[in-house]
Amino acid sequence: MNPNPLKRVLVVDDEPMIVSLLSTILREKGWDVTGAHSGTEGIDQLDRARYDVILTDLVMPGDTGIDLLRAAKEIHPDVEVILMTGYATADTAIEAMRTGAFHYIMKPLKPEEVVHLLEKAYSQRQLQRENRFLKSEIHAAHHVQSVVGDSEPILRLIATLQGIAAAGGPVLLSGEHGTGRGFFARIVHFHSPRSGELCVPVYCAGVPEKTLIAELFGTPCAVEDRTSVPLSGKMVLANHGTLYLSEFAEAGRKILERIDRFLADKTIVPDGGTEPVSLDVRVIASSAVPVEELARRGDVPPTLLKALEPRIVRIPALREHLEDVPLLLHHFLQEANRERKKPLRGFTSSALSALETYDWPGNVRELRDLVRAIAGKKKQGTMIDATDTPPEILYRNLRRHPPQ
Repeated sequence: MNPNPLKRVLVVDDEPMIVSLLSTILREKGWDVTGAHSGTEGIDQLDRARYDVILTDLVMPGDTGIDLLRAAKEIHPDVEVILMTGYATADTAIEAMRTGAFHYIMKPLKPEEVVHLLEKAYSQRQLQRENRFLKSEIHAAHHVQSVVGDSEPILRLIATLQGIAAAGGPVLLSGEHGTGRGFFARIVHFHSPRSGELCVPVYCAGVPEKTLIAELFGTPCAVEDRTSVPLSGKMVLANHGTLYLSEFAEAGRKILERIDRFLADKTIVPDGGTEPVSLDVRVIASSAVPVEELARRGDVPPTLLKALEPRIVRIPALREHLEDVPLLLHHFLQEANRERKKPLRGFTSSALSALETYDWPGNVRELRDLVRAIAGKKKQGTMIDATDTPPEILYRNLRRHPPQ
């Protein structure tokens, strides 16, 4: 990949002198410039090359700058468009921004202002491209194929998650600490019709109730029609996407009752506000406490548990699918090798024997952390042996499997 790619700009104006002057200035600043002398000619150029930024006059005979803007967004949606005009009004500015313009600039032009605005537009486009790349990477990391394990419990879990992902509705993931409930919540999100939107996590354990209410529901912000809308709440951020409530039962009764009401009528009221706000959010909750215990304690409103009941999924503890331990060990070792850039060769048979029979009270998280800790101490090119494992693992194994 070229570390210094050319920044491509299309300059469009019906005055040849302006196109020539801007082309000279921008080439001196490192831009690859293509000129066009009408909106129609600019639209034709869109079929011949891709541009990072388009700098176009607004008022031109035939196709206008707005026409070019619309065509550009249809052909290359990620291109940034800056409009030049000597006749700016509030209406033209609003239309330009609604159509997708990055900005507009007033004539007579100031070269330093033009260059500065083009650089900002280019940076914005690069940031959007990086965000799309990261989004695709995250999506791939949370595809069912990224689940490590081929045991019967894991295959059943994958099938269940795929089914509820497509079905919609709130979900409750139940499982011990370290089983990967947050990971599987994202599996559900990225396999659902909401995968193009955000999956917003909220960690409920240990957060003061007042703080958590503001974090979830936002604070009211007055607008011109005297209604109020929530400001910066996580539920608003998750609109059209997914809200993941980790350890939801620890949120407190008042918050859980508001979540229950949201599931019933799809509206929230900002903290301290009065006007309900409609939202489209899928809720995925998780709890390390078994569902039966939640019901017995009474910490969770019964109506909320009933709403979650059709899609309760239990994540199995690692001791329930120990046959997946070798796959998990090699997976996390590969991750550690990539991170530390001092690859190890693998595990000795004695190490595998010790780790395969351990009951892993901390589940997959404990296994991952152990591999990372051992890999950080080993020399490059060596193998992990049973002697590298903590004494408590060997001791616990001896207690569970005493020698005959």
